Amino acid sequence: MKKWNLILIVFLINTGWLVAQTNGFVQAYDSMHQVFSVYYPMGDWKSIDWNTLNETIRPKIESAAESNDTIAFYTALQEYVTTTHDGHVNIRHGWENIRAASIQRQIGGSYGFIVAGLDDGRIVARLIEPESPADYAGMEFGAEILEVNDQPVHSVLDTIPVLWAEIIPATTEAKKLNQYRFIGRAPIGHSIKIKFQNRGASDPVSVTLIATDDNLSTFNQTAIVPVFDPESSVTAEILQPSGFGYIKLTSVYGDSVTIIDLYTDFRDAIISFINSNVPGMILDLRSNVGGFDGIAAALSGFFYDEVAFYEYQTWYNPESDSLEIVPMPIEHLNPATLEFYINPEYPYGALYTEPQGVYFENPVMVMVGPRNISSGEGPAMMLQKLPNCKVVSFYGSCASFAMVDRLHYFFPPPDGLFLRYPYGVSWDENYIIQLDSDSTMTGGVIPDIRVPVNDTVINQLYIDSLDVELNYTIKILQTTLGIDDLQALEDAAVLEQNSPNPFSNSTRISYTLGSGSFVSLILFDLQGRKRINLVNGRQEKGSYSVQLDATGLSKGVYFYRLIAGKNVISKKCLIE
Repeated sequence: MKKWNLILIVFLINTGWLVAQTNGFVQAYDSMHQVFSVYYPMGDWKSIDWNTLNETIRPKIESAAESNDTIAFYTALQEYVTTTHDGHVNIRHGWENIRAASIQRQIGGSYGFIVAGLDDGRIVARLIEPESPADYAGMEFGAEILEVNDQPVHSVLDTIPVLWAEIIPATTEAKKLNQYRFIGRAPIGHSIKIKFQNRGASDPVSVTLIATDDNLSTFNQTAIVPVFDPESSVTAEILQPSGFGYIKLTSVYGDSVTIIDLYTDFRDAIISFINSNVPGMILDLRSNVGGFDGIAAALSGFFYDEVAFYEYQTWYNPESDSLEIVPMPIEHLNPATLEFYINPEYPYGALYTEPQGVYFENPVMVMVGPRNISSGEGPAMMLQKLPNCKVVSFYGSCASFAMVDRLHYFFPPPDGLFLRYPYGVSWDENYIIQLDSDSTMTGGVIPDIRVPVNDTVINQLYIDSLDVELNYTIKILQTTLGIDDLQALEDAAVLEQNSPNPFSNSTRISYTLGSGSFVSLILFDLQGRKRINLVNGRQEKGSYSVQLDATGLSKGVYFYRLIAGKNVISKKCLIE
């Protein structure tokens, strides 16, 4: 080999150029960007600036190629796709180990806390990991976070990246929910200065926390991803004592057999509600992975007494550089034969919600959330159009409703790294994209009635593990129906303030039960950990009191919680 050729090869190796050609990172990225920036059907809808995006990401790809850093390459790709604000866009692969390593590198460390945003604007700790940096620093459950690195907490939250969300956040509120998770995570060894004020404390505390390896504990505990059992996508019951029908629907997905089983399970539940004369029902879509639009439209038909437009299905045509309605008829489910058929009167690409022969006409409350994605958002969209239906939830649905899936391989099998994304969108009758979030990250099924988020709700959610959304939805349905909850008033419990308070050795807690029920009275510390189980068993209507012995407990603020039937009451106490 000539000397100058050898010098050139050494130069190329040293500069990383030869490595870049060998690992193929740049070529794989360029190919993806060229295709995706053309074929992604909502680039204009979401106002994606492809040139700026490429100018931001490509240097990171080049750097990863030069250093042969697969983790950096994968991280850059994740940053690229996250900018679409589309839960249907994702990287799929057999690269689980690379993804895990990427997450570990970026957020493998934990400060030991996760926060929640309250309706009054406060940011509070809703999870304190035991024996974590936050725990050792004295941060307690419910503590208000005031500043981060000497900046107001809200301004810092807005800068927290959400690359590792299980589903790319499509809406502003879904992004915020993930920022609440990730503000407490960082690379191992990184530090953060936190100013917080515990509940009941007179002064705030400023501490510096060092991120430690928690095996992704707080990350995994707070995952925002739909979970469903494919063997039982439909769960139905008549709630007691309200007497309302309740259906939890976790998917509209299945093969030719299971999808019909899902449909018939749903239909049979509706029939049982009608036969039982339930005054109203609740449809729980909070964790629904989506599936088949035809089934979503059909299930919606149990609440319609006439045909209603569901969607135009579209695809991106590169020849016309535009979205076009799919040039073929869309199959609909025949409720009589349980087979799919073509209605020649329907225009190409149009899907309708048709009456199903069983009609539930009483009020319906629908529950959604960021885990409610894709075709699973369809029934909520259709029911919200009805005058006797309302959507009641903390947050809106995922806002990722387009047609999937188109694939682009970065590397062919066996590596199998590929990008999955929509090939078209769902249009309404006016040919406007429906549900998918726009350039302002607004979209999805937005609740008609928001469930409040306050200190009491945080306690009930993360300490008592109560289904606050469902309980609130029951109350809204009762109000809608004009039902006075007299029985609830008769069954009400009263929890008195402990006396003495503050105390050092012992104190007495008194309470009254309006009716017999199973009773639980537990003392918690401010990390939400159970310290003393004072009562655990059935008690009849009447007044009771118990002695709380503080032996072995540290000084500080605690709270005790009474659960008696549907009653959940908490009060604070102080050990001096």
